Amino acid sequence: MLLIINIIGCFSSITPLSAQSSKKKKKETIPFIDKIWLGGGINLNFNSGYYNGLQSNVFTFGLSPMAGYKLNSFLSVGPRISFDWTIAKFSDFSGVYKYNSIDYGIGLFARAKFLQNFFVHTEFSELNETYTDGSTNGNKLVTSREWRDLFLVGLGYHSNAPIAYELYVNYDFLEDDNSIRIPIVYRAGITWHF
Repeated sequence: MLLIINIIGCFSSITPLSAQSSKKKKKETIPFIDKIWLGGGINLNFNSGYYNGLQSNVFTFGLSPMAGYKLNSFLSVGPRISFDWTIAKFSDFSGVYKYNSIDYGIGLFARAKFLQNFFVHTEFSELNETYTDGSTNGNKLVTSREWRDLFLVGLGYHSNAPIAYELYVNYDFLEDDNSIRIPIVYRAGITWHF
């Protein structure tokens, strides 16, 4: 009887060991939803100066939702859309000319986190904008609509919480030197799960 108990004990102790050795190490997979983050930004841009002989004051306000996909713990990529409202006043010796436009755009971005709360932001976007070259027809500015490319690179700060605020500054490397826009773009917004 003692022999049977010892044999059963040996087999029962071998079985868990063989079961453990036959299991392959599974790569830890992160659910798809945990790799997604969402955000929404507020775009602000303002400028004052001279443009084609006209004194100009320009203000832009916009909203820009975005969604990111985490490639790893620090790098993410995704799409971004924007809707911008621009108001401006131009003046010369003949009078004051007002300008309003609603512009929209779509782009792709990449972000790399560093030092826990900071990130580098790069983005290529195409904007469909109304613009003026400053010429007038009577008391109205002559306007037209065109597509414009942006290539932004900037630095940002986020509050590192599930729902966080972020602030970042970008430089537009494709901005025309003769444009009334300054090449610096300030953005603020919120993110979820960044």
